[in-house]
Amino acid sequence: MAYKVLYRKYRPNTFEKIVGQKTIVENLKKSVEEGSFSHAYIFTGPRGTGKTTTAKVLAKSLICSDPHAGESCDKCENCKNFATIPDIIEIDAASNNGINEIRELRNNITLAPSQAKYKIYIIDEVHMLSDGAFNALLKTLEEPPAHAIFILATTEIYKVPITILSRCQRYDFKKIDQNDMIAHLKDICNDENISYEDGVLEEIFELSEGCLRDALSILDQSSKSESKITLEGLLKNYNMISNNAVKELLTLVKTGQIDDLIKKIESYEATGINAQKMLKRMISYLEKMAIEIKTGKTKEFSYSAISLLIKDLNKCYIDARINENVFTMIKLCFLEAVESPLKRKNELKEEKTSKDVKKEVIEKPLEEKVNKKEKEQDVEHQTLNPIDIRINNCFVEASKDHLSKITNKWNILTSKTMPGLEPKEYKPVAASSTYAIFTSEENSLANLFNIKQEEIEKSLKKEQIDIKVVAITNDEWQKEKEKYKNNLIQKKKYEYIEEPLPKEENSKIKKEAEDLFNEKLVEVS
Repeated sequence: MAYKVLYRKYRPNTFEKIVGQKTIVENLKKSVEEGSFSHAYIFTGPRGTGKTTTAKVLAKSLICSDPHAGESCDKCENCKNFATIPDIIEIDAASNNGINEIRELRNNITLAPSQAKYKIYIIDEVHMLSDGAFNALLKTLEEPPAHAIFILATTEIYKVPITILSRCQRYDFKKIDQNDMIAHLKDICNDENISYEDGVLEEIFELSEGCLRDALSILDQSSKSESKITLEGLLKNYNMISNNAVKELLTLVKTGQIDDLIKKIESYEATGINAQKMLKRMISYLEKMAIEIKTGKTKEFSYSAISLLIKDLNKCYIDARINENVFTMIKLCFLEAVESPLKRKNELKEEKTSKDVKKEVIEKPLEEKVNKKEKEQDVEHQTLNPIDIRINNCFVEASKDHLSKITNKWNILTSKTMPGLEPKEYKPVAASSTYAIFTSEENSLANLFNIKQEEIEKSLKKEQIDIKVVAITNDEWQKEKEKYKNNLIQKKKYEYIEEPLPKEENSKIKKEAEDLFNEKLVEVS
């Protein structure tokens, strides 16, 4: 019998075996048990989190002749012949994304099921459908035959038109939790007699980034290369450095051993380690260390030094997409940390202080009559950073119509390229006539977006969208959205805030003022 890779061998065929999606599984089981299921579902989330698998398990439960508590019986003819039953139609939208394929689907959907009670269409990577195909699918979703059920799956939900989304029950799949994944990997290792060192499964979780399919592929490959999976062998196979290696670099920084530090980083470059992956590991490790320092669990390094190093490495990570000399930049980051940590602490302090200093010009006597409330509001606005101001201004007149418009135009841009930026990694979540808020998975991607705001705005202008843009992480967006909802409940209105002028504009205005009064302006700190 041909060998079956682990991710296929251990692919769940019941709800009970699905890993890390407890809430979704419970809801789907209950809907099957009560017979209150929808005619259309859409499963969205990162790759390898069980979307297509869950779609198949749901389809199996729906056509089962004798389901128990929402689970398929695995005994009836429909369950036994599930893989070959003609009433389950799987469509890969990545390769069948044209209008002709969907028209064929519409023509065949009116035919009654040949064997099961329902005819179920599973459309994977549905975001790959063309505009014409989406329009053709929409009519079918609006008025489906009683025997038809659609289950759509996608990793890029923002590419799916709102008209399609509004006709589906949506389930958001999350990355697999570390405890759930490690427990699952342990069970598989026991079943397959795979031996491993301590820390190996934790490292596989880190490498997989919450993707169970990737984790099983890593485990499968590693078990074939070694009789016992070792941490050293695993990291070598995947060109990755360990947390201990990052700690060793920090020790060299602390002790000022510059030669050894440079040699160590150069050795990583020589072995072909991926710079972006290495930077991601470094930042992740330093983040955990910063938390431990703040909570008093370790005093080995200073918090300010670690936070500065994180910021420097994060800049490297952003530049790594367009910079060929990434390892040179990594060396400079660590050398800067070695050179003068005290000086850098003071620089950080000065940088923070300069943001809080309120600079004022001599005002005309008439302006001194501004009421106290307006003054307090001005002070509050001065403390907001440019990102907060743009978010605020977007909420002044945010609407679904504006969001729909920007989403459609952004979908066009995702098929194009921008220097050093992947549009598909960002999703518009709120928009007004003049502003739009985008989200990304990682903080570094949001930073990159905000650095390239002008380029992005020019690209949108070419698509007849003249707006200002800003990006934040998904977690930050959840907080802003909650704040927005609370303000609506409390009937607090958002008021437009003037954006601070660029430095060159400020300098120009200041020069004009100096010429007018024939003297230097007084600045009060």
